[in-house]
Formats: sequence, structure tokens, C-alpha cells
Amino acid sequence: MRSLEKAAGSAGYPGRGLVIGRDEDGVGFIAYWLTGRTAASQQRRLVVREWEIVVEDVSGGPKDDLRHYTAAVRGGDWVVVGNGTQVSELATARRAGNDLQLALRDHAYEPDPPIRTPRIFATASTDGTGVVVGSARAVPGAEELVQHPSLFLEELPPATAVTVRTYAGTAAQVVVDGMPEVVSCQGSWKSVAGIWDVLAPSLRVGLFVVPLDAPGFADDAVVR
Repeated sequence: MRSLEKAAGSAGYPGRGLVIGRDEDGVGFIAYWLTGRTAASQQRRLVVREWEIVVEDVSGGPKDDLRHYTAAVRGGDWVVVGNGTQVSELATARRAGNDLQLALRDHAYEPDPPIRTPRIFATASTDGTGVVVGSARAVPGAEELVQHPSLFLEELPPATAVTVRTYAGTAAQVVVDGMPEVVSCQGSWKSVAGIWDVLAPSLRVGLFVVPLDAPGFADDAVVR
């Protein structure tokens, strides 16, 4: 397995990415990061609330659902994290007891041709079980079609995580990704914030890391 840091830093422009896993001590966590290559994408911030984490505009301009959205939702004993409006919809499906691997099939990639940015997401119970990481992405060579790669783990062992990102290329040549990957995760859950250091400084927008078992997001979140 690659390390989390190598996976996160392997693309010059990863777009948005997330990871869900356990640290060396077995503490479950989620993390999410944003990079942006345009002025509009740079003018955003993460706002951490008790039951949700929101990506907000800081320019004073109109709301854009592709750039401003709820990035994480916490239920009583579960979390959902991702890169767009599908987060709130999948959280509703989770509250209803639906299988989110199946619910993901109701979603397509973002309506931003010619890129067709994948919609990525992850969910797990707050005890670190029932982990699902997946995406809705265009089929290479037949971009009008959608595929839904996803990965399910009943339980993650310590020092292991699953990550997925939207892009795998550079800011000059965007390459779509959206394929979940199992990676190694060394150190404590707080050290996952080190992802920030492997992202290109000119592209960084925001990052958060929170433990799964915290009473709420605002209690222990690490935010950049």
C-alpha cells in the first residue's frame, strides 16, 4: 500500500479529496481537503458546525452549488463526507437506513463539461465500521455514461485508511480520478492534517480532520 501522504501528494492538482480510516491507536477519523486553480475556487472557506461542515464563499458573490456545499454531515452514530450536494442527499438516505452503495447510483458526475468532475463520498459508523468510499464518474471513452466505483470494508484495521480524490493530473492538464484506494496511515489522527503540507501551496484552499467518535464536529476538528 502507498502511504496516505504519497497518495494525496501524487497529483499536482488533486482537486478535492477525502480519507476515512483508523490511526495507529485505532481511532477512527475522516478528513477532507480542497484545492482550487481559479480565483473563484480559491475564495472559499470551511465552516465547522456541530453537525455539519460547510464550504462557503468568501467573495460575497452568488452561491454556486459546485463550489459551495455541505461537505460533511453527522448523524447520531454515523458520518457522511464528500464534495458536493450529494452529501446532504446521501445523508438523508442514510437516515432512512438505505444502502449508500446503492444510493450512490442515483448520482452522476458534476455538470461541468468538458471535465466532468467525479462526485466523491465516504460514510462510516462512528465506531469505524461499515466503511463505504465511492464516486460517480464518467466512463473513460464514453463520457456520457456514468460508473460508480465503490469500496466496502466491514472494519478498517489500525493504521489503514481509504482515500479518493477528484483529479490525478495537474492544474494545466486536469485528469479525472474518483477511484477509491486503500492506503497506510501512520501516526495519530491529528497527524493526518499533514496532508496540507503535500498539497501545492498555490492551490490550497482548506482541510479538516475530525475523529469519528467525537460528540460533534466542532469539538475536536483540526482545520486548515
